[in-house]
Parts: sequence; structure tokens; C-alpha cells
Amino acid sequence: MNLTFHPAVERDVKAILAYYTKEGGERLADRFFSELQARFVEIAAHPTRFPYYLGNGFLRRATLHKFPHLILYRVMPDGVRVSVVKHEKRHPNYGLWRS
Repeated sequence: MNLTFHPAVERDVKAILAYYTKEGGERLADRFFSELQARFVEIAAHPTRFPYYLGNGFLRRATLHKFPHLILYRVMPDGVRVSVVKHEKRHPNYGLWRS
């Protein structure tokens, strides 16, 4: 399936990459980015495999394996729309207004 991204997702990812670069160097940031990209591939291949976020029946949630971040997305007739990439500790409502 085709993936599209809310414009704010780029800002989300850049902020996370900046944090990991500052805290652990470029290798850590690269590991995060590689895992994020792999998860995007999984979402595109099997979008309904992941559970609904907070049971809302609208957004789905894919967590990363080695990093405490999650991807919120929705399945649409013409593809998948990624709305948010955020830390698991962020407020549950963070980014839900994005479509």
C-alpha cells in the first residue's frame, strides 16, 4: 500500500533524530531511523496487522522494537496516512488532531 505523511511527521522525526544525535551520536540516530523505515515498510505491507490506538477504531499504532516511539496512522481506501511519530511517554492525545 502507498504511504503518505502528514507534514508534521517530518518535524517529529527530525526532532527525534536531533535528540538521539545529541545524546548518543549519529550511530544511535541512524539505528533509530533504520528501525523507523523498516516499520514503515511493515505498515505499508500489512496495514491492518497493528492494533487500534486507544481502541478508537480510527488510528492504528505500530511501536518500534528497540526505541520507545510509536507511529500512529490510519488506513484509507487509497493507502495509509501516517499522522504522528511520537515518544510513548507523550500525552496520549498528542497529534490526534492531525489527519
